[in-house]
Amino acid sequence: MSAAWLSQVALPWVLASVMMAMGLSLTGADFARTWGHPRRVLLGTGLQMLALPLLAWALVLLLPLPPLAAAGLLLVALVPGGATSNMFSYLVQGDLALSVTLTAIAAVLAPFTLPLVMGWNLALLGLATGGLSLPYWHTVGQLLLVTLLPVLAGMLLRQALPARWLEVVLPGVKGFTGVAMISVVVALFASHAERLPSLLSLETLAVLLLCLFSMLLGHGVARRLHLPHDSVRAITVEVGVQNAGVAMMVAFVLLQQPAIGLVPLLYGLLMNVPVFLWMFACLWRDRHLTSAVAERR
Repeated sequence: MSAAWLSQVALPWVLASVMMAMGLSLTGADFARTWGHPRRVLLGTGLQMLALPLLAWALVLLLPLPPLAAAGLLLVALVPGGATSNMFSYLVQGDLALSVTLTAIAAVLAPFTLPLVMGWNLALLGLATGGLSLPYWHTVGQLLLVTLLPVLAGMLLRQALPARWLEVVLPGVKGFTGVAMISVVVALFASHAERLPSLLSLETLAVLLLCLFSMLLGHGVARRLHLPHDSVRAITVEVGVQNAGVAMMVAFVLLQQPAIGLVPLLYGLLMNVPVFLWMFACLWRDRHLTSAVAERR
């Protein structure tokens, strides 16, 4: 498989299938429960759509990244959430309804905000003068085709299918699309291995810092506002885990710039390190607290 086929054909189709699988998991009840607590939704969305891009810019100004690598980091910050963040929220016993709602809101907003803000970013980095640009409505249309429309199609299909079918089909669909996405990322990683930055590089440092600081930001603000324990965990994951698949599609397919796509590709692999460490720390803490409570009884 060539790198061009992987990025131009396989990645958009697999990304759309992942988003459709996410739509199959959504119900109106999920949103109704979460919107009973609008402050949590507004906080998570505000951190995702406003604070994350500013955090990425702080890292770009702090670290002497090459312009194309800086563009890749800024691009990652413009696509929060995704099916992966929902998975981590579930594993860490966070508020899954809140996590899914924040991901869905990001899927609705990103097709419209990403091309606009990324256009400004390219101009500020001095890359727009070199011919790099994201035609707004063309980009919106492409992103809608691989993000929002598959989610809506999944939700409609869920309504049409009998409940007993969903119980059987949904786990398999989620597993298949998850494996397919991981396979595409690994294949892209292998096909661009010679061009990827080394693990001891500024790009690696920037990716890890973006994930770590965004998780700390989400966790710190949610704790400061005294949100429930499970909501704190959901917001931590939603702010900290970005949709690297969408970022790669924008770089490889819409911008036609593999050099920009290398940082999202690196992020898609390395973000798992701080997230898994935090997740295991949370689960160990839960187990320790449960044991302590049992001993007091």
